Amino acid sequence: MSSISTSNTLITGGAGGLGRELVRHYADRGHVTVLDVDQANGELLLEAHPEVTFACADLAKFTSEMLPDAPGAFDTLICNAGISVSGNFADIASDREEQVFAVNCLGHIRLVKLLLRQRRLRPGARLAFICSATSFLPFPIAVSYAASKAALDGFAAALEPYVRGEGMSVTRVYPGPMRTDHARHYDGYDQGKGVDPAGLVRGIARGIAKRKRRVLPDRASKCLYWAAKVPGLLPRLAHRQYSENFEPFDSREDPAP
Repeated sequence: MSSISTSNTLITGGAGGLGRELVRHYADRGHVTVLDVDQANGELLLEAHPEVTFACADLAKFTSEMLPDAPGAFDTLICNAGISVSGNFADIASDREEQVFAVNCLGHIRLVKLLLRQRRLRPGARLAFICSATSFLPFPIAVSYAASKAALDGFAAALEPYVRGEGMSVTRVYPGPMRTDHARHYDGYDQGKGVDPAGLVRGIARGIAKRKRRVLPDRASKCLYWAAKVPGLLPRLAHRQYSENFEPFDSREDPAP
């Protein structure tokens, strides 16, 4: 196992939630560059951590100009940013779902490509992708979110052999429900549910440092991972839990394009 330092880290979506807790962890160990659309919380990070560089950047429209200067190439990249849209799938406007894919998956693909082209990832760097336990549990009230995180998971798996020649590792992380602002995307969701993201950071960081290919950081993710091995079990449970949120197809008069 390589002994490179995690002294120079890039984290997307680091202004809030799990990303903010990861920033705090890595800022105690070196320099951290944060990309996030939340300017206000980004400025609060800068006040608390002088070793952090913040850039207001929308991954859905990511360009090379949005990536700030940093002290050398990155040892660690954590692709964490994510948004969602929820509701009855057939009624959700497609452009809102495309935005979810643009941030959660396509923006990270562009970011990784840029970093590789510009040699801003050191040989032996650790690349981590915050996927989701929805990769195992069907999430019918947020189909595009679950699909975009599964696409990010697939991209990370496909990327792994590509960067292997540079000694880089790829770690995929699958957290379950957390108590973060992400809950705002789900009407009626109890924001008190889920785990405190601060409690997941040490396990995630340890998995990245040890170059684990898969990290299941909480009880929910572990349970869902193993339950997904029983054919059809989780789709049946998800239908039972969420079916009251579905309208009968024949009741729609003006479906979304």
